[in-house]
Amino acid sequence: MKKLQIVLCAGLIALAAMAGATTVSMKISGPGAVNDSTIKAGEKVSFDLYFTNDKQLKGVSLGFKLYSKDIKTIVHVADSGKGLDKAGDVKGWNGWNDKSLWDFGGIWPALKNWDGNLPDTIGFAGLVAKKPFYAPHPIMKTLSFDVIVPTPGTIAIDTTFYPPGGSWKAVVVGNVNELPAWKGPYKWHVVK
Repeated sequence: MKKLQIVLCAGLIALAAMAGATTVSMKISGPGAVNDSTIKAGEKVSFDLYFTNDKQLKGVSLGFKLYSKDIKTIVHVADSGKGLDKAGDVKGWNGWNDKSLWDFGGIWPALKNWDGNLPDTIGFAGLVAKKPFYAPHPIMKTLSFDVIVPTPGTIAIDTTFYPPGGSWKAVVVGNVNELPAWKGPYKWHVVK
């Protein structure tokens, strides 16, 4: 019995270490952010993604689904020319906003179902082929998207597959795929 407990404990420690190599978390900010769990209806709110990793990365693929049981639509806040997409509502930060960290045009947003009719799905992918590998770093803001939630209710964000082939992964040096740790799903009450 003691041997089994030691083996199980060692296995759990190894899994925790592997899952913790890359971690993605989320916060909200902007005029619509009342507090960590509440959004004000009709005000712009930014959903901010924070990223940390302790290994050199060759690539990353992250997909998110914004959904609700009682809110049918949201408004994507346009900020033309200032984002990663044409509308400008999707932004990059700390090197995720340009071509300095990721090759082939920087981080790529996949906006297959990003029309304001919930659920909305967005994916992000980045690859390092010629530049130095993506270096380990402590937690920092990397991506965000701005929306207005027009009606009260509850809204949530969780991970998802995004078309056409985007799965949730980080590729570490040595071509090893790892599943990033995700602190979600995140849920917020939307109030008047």
